[in-house]
Amino acid sequence: MNFSVQCQDVLDIVSNMLRQESTTYKRQDYLKTQLRSNVEDEVIDGSWRQRIIEWMYGVVDHCNFRRESVAVATCFLDLSACRGLVRCRRDFQLVAMTSLMLSIKLNDSTSVKLDSMVKLGRGLFNEEDVIAMERDMLAALHWHVHPPTPVCFMRQILRLLPPETTPIARYMIVEVTRFISEVSACIYKFINYSSSSMAVAAIIIAMERIDETVIPREIRKNFLANISSYTGISYYSEEIVRAVQELRISLENNVNLHDLMRTIDAQCHRCYNGMNSKEPKDVEMQCSEPRSPRDVASTF
Repeated sequence: MNFSVQCQDVLDIVSNMLRQESTTYKRQDYLKTQLRSNVEDEVIDGSWRQRIIEWMYGVVDHCNFRRESVAVATCFLDLSACRGLVRCRRDFQLVAMTSLMLSIKLNDSTSVKLDSMVKLGRGLFNEEDVIAMERDMLAALHWHVHPPTPVCFMRQILRLLPPETTPIARYMIVEVTRFISEVSACIYKFINYSSSSMAVAAIIIAMERIDETVIPREIRKNFLANISSYTGISYYSEEIVRAVQELRISLENNVNLHDLMRTIDAQCHRCYNGMNSKEPKDVEMQCSEPRSPRDVASTF
């Protein structure tokens, strides 16, 4: 596809996704509003939510489902909580399990059996509980079950990379951005930011972590200009600047994640050196994927 035609295609798709995230799929800080007054004698906070989402990642990794299903399930979980389906910790856990099952059914080519999902809940719920909750959730969501996640935005935005961007650079941006998006999904404070802002913020931080020998300054500059021109998303907007700052804090405060970023820096150097070697086929083998968020310490 011609690059200018591709950019126009991105514009059309992102415009629709921006409309959806600001209306149909807009989330609120429900831990500060609804749940603080509605939940009695139980603590549902950001740490509890993080444990639930890490459990989701554990399930999809164990069952070899698509990891992006967790991002969609997290959106279902948050929206359901915003719309009054959570009154206690048990409700929160049931909504989380049902959200994951629904997301896998919608987004994964591999089917998930209801009885298997119930077993993963360690006996807290039965099949009737999950079926009833799925019915309530679909009604609360008005059957809107395809939220634009940060990874959805990332896929479209990365199509705006200048044509001269090397495959190695594209690969590194995709993997680092995806990893940062998965980590941010676990952290409750990022519910205050739109998916589009989190995608751009993750891309900015990913590029910060990748050496200029892999992504030259001119390519970075043109890429960011393309984002503003073809999506209307300003990378220097107040929300994205705040999101970048918050992500930096979350990354720097975690020792394991800080070590991971140093590993990614080393990967970039190895990829660049391999790109200049006589055997470019070795480059792809050296660029292993980042680790799962479940390997990251749970304190953010």
